[in-house]
Amino acid sequence: MSINASFITSIMNVKADIYKQTNTQDPNTGAIVRQWSYYKTVQCKVEPIATGGASTRGDSKTFAATGDSIGYAEKLQLKIKTTELLSKRWRIENIRSSDNQQVFVEIDKSGKPDSIFEVYSSHGVLDPFGKVSYFEAVLQRVPVQNNATT
Repeated sequence: MSINASFITSIMNVKADIYKQTNTQDPNTGAIVRQWSYYKTVQCKVEPIATGGASTRGDSKTFAATGDSIGYAEKLQLKIKTTELLSKRWRIENIRSSDNQQVFVEIDKSGKPDSIFEVYSSHGVLDPFGKVSYFEAVLQRVPVQNNATT
């Protein structure tokens, strides 16, 4: 590992689990069923992305007009830095600190489960010499926090 790579991984002091999407077909109905299964754990650095606007509160919960009715959305976006490119077909969850504490949880749900995020975008970041230093992705909280049915 080069000095630069060693430095980059030293600041990635958080762990997150990656879940891969697989599609199967229900033999009884013919419907496509999307499932999520654990793939691996990665070292990373995670930072919340500040959202703004008149309808956004400090806790990322918004109440906005959607069509003719009032809607509710809890939007949380994160910037994540890793040593590998993340696929849009993956989900990220179980983000935990260096001392294994949950970082993002669903505090309003029974048992406070980990928040589930989907990969919104992912790209390489170059060092001053034109080599990929690390990969940066934007994650967005999944509206339906359940891997079993989405």
